[in-house]
Amino acid sequence: MKITDYYPIFYAEDLEKEIRRFTEDLGFEVIHRPKIEYLDYAVLENGKKRRIDLVCSHFPADNFKEGYLGMRVNTDNYDEGLAYFEKQGYSVFGTVHETDSSVTVLLTKGDGSYIVLFNHKRK
Repeated sequence: MKITDYYPIFYAEDLEKEIRRFTEDLGFEVIHRPKIEYLDYAVLENGKKRRIDLVCSHFPADNFKEGYLGMRVNTDNYDEGLAYFEKQGYSVFGTVHETDSSVTVLLTKGDGSYIVLFNHKRK
């Protein structure tokens, strides 16, 4: 398994407001708005290939706090990536989200840290 990228995820109560702040004030552009059940999600990038994710949850039981949420980890093998982080004490939070092109899951650890494990399916 190879980890291809890490970058921060920020939680926002008002996702559109945060997108405007990051694009208008900080020079990022929205490059992807994946459709994930119960979530509004945006992947942003600046001109130097630096990325951040912004997310807002609409799942009734979620109680995330505004600000830094955790790290996104892109891996070339979802199953191996999941096993790797489970060995570090992370467990699946919620359900796995799978599309034709990707597999994504939120992982959490007892210390309150989060990882979004993401795998682009290669054809």
